[in-house]
Amino acid sequence: MATITQFPQNTPRKNQKADIFEKYMKDHNLNFFRRRDAHDSYDTVVFMTAIPAGSKHKLVVAVITDNSMYTLIRTHLGTVPRGPARKTFMDYINNLNTEHAIVKYSVGDDENVFLDTTVTSRVENFDPEVIRTLLDLIVYHLHETYDDLARRLNKTGDETNGFEI
Repeated sequence: MATITQFPQNTPRKNQKADIFEKYMKDHNLNFFRRRDAHDSYDTVVFMTAIPAGSKHKLVVAVITDNSMYTLIRTHLGTVPRGPARKTFMDYINNLNTEHAIVKYSVGDDENVFLDTTVTSRVENFDPEVIRTLLDLIVYHLHETYDDLARRLNKTGDETNGFEI
């Protein structure tokens, strides 16, 4: 039976994945991410950059790490169309979700559309190379799909300059 480590109450757990990811980026000369520490109870650290999408777009993507077993890669795609086009758009992204297992499309309460990929691992098994490979897959996926998606959005991701995840 596995031993469960108990953390003392009110003792924050360090987000070691952020340090591992940052070291990986430095070691591989990947200097295009901006680090933002949230200073919250999960010790969340967000690494943000822009990635190419479709034929002419650049979108905000974030690698979100914390002291849980989850790492989220979130790409901001734009905003949901208004009026009757909204239902058609929701059907469209639901169809995309059934076709793609690695990435999932979602709409936030604020009408922003995201492409998410989640990685689960304990700190001792966290592999930044997996994150890099997933980012490559996301870029490839968006190269193939974003132009069609973009024409359905109210605003594309690169039209919402200054967006922060």
